[in-house]
Amino acid sequence: MTDRVDNDTALEEVLGFLADPPASGTSEDARFGARLRQVLSASIVDDPVDEDDPTPKPELTLDDDLRRKLEAAAKHRSSNPFGEHPDGIGPTLGMDLSKS
Repeated sequence: MTDRVDNDTALEEVLGFLADPPASGTSEDARFGARLRQVLSASIVDDPVDEDDPTPKPELTLDDDLRRKLEAAAKHRSSNPFGEHPDGIGPTLGMDLSKS
């Protein structure tokens, strides 16, 4: 696992990786994934627990264009066992229907 850095540094590294993506499966690729998750997590605001709580602010503010690029990169990096069916393929019957 890569060492955690502050969010601004992570954002700088992610922008560098977006400009020059590392080869898949390398230690740089793993670092890119970790930094990408860190940046996206830091840019999300959780809902306030109580109505009286002040509205929380994200640790990092991303413009819409950058957020779309980062989310697309994260989606591209994630492995989906359902291939072109991102929401899954529905329930399975647990039996082999090819012989019927």
